[in-house]
Amino acid sequence: MGEHDAGVEMAKKIRRMRTFARTAAKSMEKKLVENAKALKKDPYQVLPSYNDSYSSKYLGKLKKSLQKAHHFSDDVKKLEKLAKKRDLSGALAGTLLLANAEKAPYLAVAKFPTGDIAYAQRGNADKEKLVAVQYFDDPMLRLLGIKDVALKRRLHVYSWDGGFVCTGIEAQPPKEFIDFVIGETSCSCKKGVATCGHISAEKLKTHASGREAYLRIQWHSADAVLAICEDCAKTTGNTLFTITKYLLEPRLKDDFTIQVEGQVIKQDDDHSSTKYIDDYLSGALTDIQLIRKNMEERKTSLAESGEKMFVLDGVSYDTDINGFIDALQPNTYEKTGLAILLQRIHEPLILSDVTPNKLLERFWKDHGVAIIVEMIGNTEMAKKFAALPDTPSEILELAANYKQRQQILSQLPQYPSLPPLATFADHIARTYRAFGMKKTIAELKKRPDNPKGKSLSYAFLLAFDRGKDTKWQYSPVEIEYGEFLKGYAQRLLDVQPKQYHKALQDLLVASGSSETIPQH
Repeated sequence: MGEHDAGVEMAKKIRRMRTFARTAAKSMEKKLVENAKALKKDPYQVLPSYNDSYSSKYLGKLKKSLQKAHHFSDDVKKLEKLAKKRDLSGALAGTLLLANAEKAPYLAVAKFPTGDIAYAQRGNADKEKLVAVQYFDDPMLRLLGIKDVALKRRLHVYSWDGGFVCTGIEAQPPKEFIDFVIGETSCSCKKGVATCGHISAEKLKTHASGREAYLRIQWHSADAVLAICEDCAKTTGNTLFTITKYLLEPRLKDDFTIQVEGQVIKQDDDHSSTKYIDDYLSGALTDIQLIRKNMEERKTSLAESGEKMFVLDGVSYDTDINGFIDALQPNTYEKTGLAILLQRIHEPLILSDVTPNKLLERFWKDHGVAIIVEMIGNTEMAKKFAALPDTPSEILELAANYKQRQQILSQLPQYPSLPPLATFADHIARTYRAFGMKKTIAELKKRPDNPKGKSLSYAFLLAFDRGKDTKWQYSPVEIEYGEFLKGYAQRLLDVQPKQYHKALQDLLVASGSSETIPQH
């Protein structure tokens, strides 16, 4: 942007307009005619007051041109001729025609970002100047009449409900103006400090920042500072525009310092620079957009640093994996998976409001299989687990349980082959140790379809205290024999691994078999 970039861009927010005509409402027509009559009495109301020689040099020229138009305020023909001029005097001449006609049946409508403005199109004056003259009592619209001169000659102009002042080449906003524009914002002011109410004056004075971001606007010429927290900024629009739509300054950047205060990591020496200020000054960004874009920029910058670092909710754990994991408050299975995952990550990890499962999901596609392999030591099974439609947390629990079962079963004797009845008993005992009673009871349905097999199945049901529910399925002989085998079945389920082989052999003998199980 050039020399007058900020002031010009912010001014464009006011001047951009489209026009169309419509029949005037009686109330609007009356207002425009009354304003025109007021200018017939005092045409200089369209200009700010001034006391310095610099302002007088340029605003004095405008005053003289207005004086000429006002001199012919009762001469319609002369006014019609003067109204052909495009400058401020032409706008005044066109408006004075309204005062003489005392009617304005048809109005043009200019569409501004701040709303539609109806005005009387008389003569060839610029639309902005016609609006400014006809709304000389509007603190924002009347600035349009002198905007071009003020920006070109580096004048400082302040307009508010109670006054219209030019302070020349120096920025010197009157106290009444400062109070007025701050009152137009969402902030309340005390001793030059205006906030939304959620940021302390002490924090503003020291530029203190934390994880909670806020917008800080230092208005130098007013000796005032404004601050809006991130939550309040969602509804404030562009606070700088709210202030500056009532003033004209050649370079807003010289008078206003815009800062987004907020840290990605809580530390005292973090004073990150604020970016996207030109976009904010031009009105392209709102308060909340400026805050969020800067905070995202800071997170991205930290993430791209390439250094391994763990940050959660603004707190840095540096490379302390255990501390970072504890802060996430995972369950036992998630903790195991996260410990493996974080050893594999060699980049900054910056998170907020995240659950352990969400963190696992973020890296599951790339690291899920490797995590499970490290847990259970079986690549093929790890691929099967990772392919399940469950959440990472649920899969880690399944994998942990699988590992536990494998450890249990690895302690039992391994048999290359067993007699059918011993095969059934061994399957039931191993299923119980690996999966528990519920799964084991379902497996009992796979018993050998003979009296000995059914008796042994009933014995296990009795050991699980489930015999009453299924007693009707067995013959009296099978029930009697099952009751006899109950103690042997119970011992096989509970015995220590070193005594497992003998317990299985004893159960087989008690079942009526003379076969000997070879110990492997």
